[in-house]
Parts: sequence; structure tokens; C-alpha cells
Amino acid sequence: MLRTYKAVINNDRLKWLEEKPARLSKNVFVHVTILEKESPEYEKDQGTLVEFFQNSPLYDSGIDLDRDKDFGREVIL
Repeated sequence: MLRTYKAVINNDRLKWLEEKPARLSKNVFVHVTILEKESPEYEKDQGTLVEFFQNSPLYDSGIDLDRDKDFGREVIL
């Protein structure tokens, strides 16, 4: 049975646009369909990381995400 997963190929890399296959091994065999025109979901501008967090449902919710400074650990070599 063939399953369909949405991804974009950039050079030799896949960027998964939705869920990625549960079982990925070192070698993955695929069928590729080249779309004549990009669908609207691929044309979305991803924006900046700041915009991503500002558009998050948790933005301005009052959740405190600050944490104490990590002073490191002693490493014995």
C-alpha cells in the first residue's frame, strides 16, 4: 500500500510539511510527483522566528518561560 506524505525536496534534502512516516530507515524508496504549479500551502511566507512566537496561541498568556541560569557541571576527564 502506498501512503502519501507532503514534503518539499531542496537539493538532496526532504522537508516534511506535515506528519513524517513513522518508520524511517536509512534507505527510503519514494515515488515523486512534480507539481506544475505550487499549491497555496507551499507559497505561505514562513516569516521570522519572532513572528512565529508572536502568532502562537500561548503568546501573552502569562506563562513564565524563564529559567534559572545553568552554572554548568564538573566534568572529570
